[in-house]
Amino acid sequence: MPQQKLTIVPVSLHPKNDITAATIPAALSSNPTCTIKTGNAEISFFNGIDERIIQTVMRELKNP
Repeated sequence: MPQQKLTIVPVSLHPKNDITAATIPAALSSNPTCTIKTGNAEISFFNGIDERIIQTVMRELKNP
């Protein structure tokens, strides 16, 4: 199976300083905020996703 070169894009996550962010859920959108495409998968993240989920997905992508 040929190895596909991965493109890694640095991303910074900043916590919201908005006090109401914890009480009012983010508006649902059908458009992803971020999409990662790999050889056999496409992963989309939407607003409001927990940072731990992003970290876990990135860790799994790094370790084949």
